[in-house]
Amino acid sequence: MDGVTLLIDCASLAYRAYHSVPPLRSPDGGPVHAALGLLNFVSKLIEDRRPSHLHIALDADWRPAFRVAALPSYKTQRLADDSAAEDEVGPQIVIAVELLEAAGISVASAVGFEAEDVIAALARRATGAVEIVTGDRDLYALVADPRVVVLYTLRGVSELAHVDQAYIARKYGIPGDRYLDFALLRGDPSDGLPGVRGIGEKTAALLISRYGSLEALLAARDVASGVRAKLDADAAYLAAARAVVAPVADCPVSAGDGAVPAAPRDGPLLAALGVRYGLTAAAARLADVLLQA
Repeated sequence: MDGVTLLIDCASLAYRAYHSVPPLRSPDGGPVHAALGLLNFVSKLIEDRRPSHLHIALDADWRPAFRVAALPSYKTQRLADDSAAEDEVGPQIVIAVELLEAAGISVASAVGFEAEDVIAALARRATGAVEIVTGDRDLYALVADPRVVVLYTLRGVSELAHVDQAYIARKYGIPGDRYLDFALLRGDPSDGLPGVRGIGEKTAALLISRYGSLEALLAARDVASGVRAKLDADAAYLAAARAVVAPVADCPVSAGDGAVPAAPRDGPLLAALGVRYGLTAAAARLADVLLQA
């Protein structure tokens, strides 16, 4: 029987750790609390979920050119909001990745793509159940595959919402496999996606529930004239947004086989990195978790 493949959205958990873990600095004075939190999150997830396979998904490009070309507003507000937090988290992800790779845990990325694309590709490749840990609702689209559950972070990684098709249907009142269509209509200001002007979350849910899909809605002849006018006015947005919002499941992922190691790949290196960065306890915990998995 195939085991569970656990896919972790690295940046999502790193930023959560940055804002929730008390400040900590390495012996050389650099901040490491986001790295500490991320490593402890991974250890707890291995303990709690007991996956057979595990990949840590990285953003090789958090604002890919193909998405910006399709929709220039994509994540523009994050450019404007560039902050010290972003400057500090990136180097800490690099530190955490050093330790994770020493432990033998697969770190996955794809040149020119985001972590959500990497996760979509790895989910497609998996032969059994898939669990995705993230604080990004964009990945709800992947539960269209009934093998996939999104574990949405509510508090650290100790409190997780289990998002599957039934959850989507309950929360949004739409078919469980149609979150992507709903998100296209509604939009997402945090990602610079305007949605169809004049169609908010409730109307988007009603339309997708009634017609079953965005394609069926656009093709229907009984759509109210006011709604039809809004859809027609933003037809170019809808055509472009699908290329922006949908995770790219055929992106060229570089990753290990994902098998959770029975022991750290390089225990001495893992311990040494722990000392170097002032993360000895986190490194030891990760090693212990692998030995007990």
